[in-house]
Amino acid sequence: MKLISRIRLGAACLLLLVCVLSLAACDHGGNGSTTPTSEPTEIPATGCEVHILAIGKADAILLLADGKAMLIDAGYKHNAEEVVSYLKNHGVTRLEYVILTHGDKDHVGGMADVLRTFDVGTVLLSPKKEKSEYYADMVTVIQQKNITWLSPEVGTTYSLGTATFQTLAPGPKALKEGSDNDASIAIRFAYGNRSFLLMGDALSTTEKELMDSTLSIRADVLKTGHHGKSDATNKKFLKAVQPTYAVICCGESEVDDEAGEPSSKVLELLDDFHVKTLRTDETGTIVFTTDGKELTCNVED
Repeated sequence: MKLISRIRLGAACLLLLVCVLSLAACDHGGNGSTTPTSEPTEIPATGCEVHILAIGKADAILLLADGKAMLIDAGYKHNAEEVVSYLKNHGVTRLEYVILTHGDKDHVGGMADVLRTFDVGTVLLSPKKEKSEYYADMVTVIQQKNITWLSPEVGTTYSLGTATFQTLAPGPKALKEGSDNDASIAIRFAYGNRSFLLMGDALSTTEKELMDSTLSIRADVLKTGHHGKSDATNKKFLKAVQPTYAVICCGESEVDDEAGEPSSKVLELLDDFHVKTLRTDETGTIVFTTDGKELTCNVED
């Protein structure tokens, strides 16, 4: 009887151990079925980062400088949650500036959700308004939160930490003669000796107007206009900008008849100019980091 009791006791202990281990496995996601969420990082107190998000054929660009943040565009409506999560995971609680380059839905779609989520200083809007539910939703949030907004004049310079950015477009000719895309706000963002030319969806009309102006458009990084399509990024413009890198925001399009692929003509032209070309559909999110002197580029899967 003593032997049988010992066997029963041993079996009970073994069963208890199995249960404890099973519960522990559940608490830690089982067989790797759940990936732990990483802790949000903090915005670096010094230095500059430019994050160009991979969200298909749409734009969302996060700029960080000396502990401060700003955002350019917010993709489609279905990108809103991803954009908001990305900002939170990179330590953003306040956006000093938000720029909506223009009212197309692949730029404005997620903007209302961004404005609802974060404390925002100033919103910069193109002078050309858009009649769409996404644009109207954004305007409603601006009004409800009493956020300062304005349409910046060409040549105006703003500060983000020790970084500066100057609004280059849309100019009068682009607004009068160009398409809706030529109404895009384009900026040159500079930190120390490094600079980024961010073109929204601006086309050749804007590019020519910039080349005819006295504004500086030389930049280390060019975010090409209109997702790398052939109606932007021409030879003369590239010669004037002289970028080391070109970034193309491209990928799947929400519009059935609109291809998400960049133009082979533009890709060949960039190659002819020995520009290192990065496509968000191939690399994922692209992050440039600089201390004002050195410039590094990394990708986030």
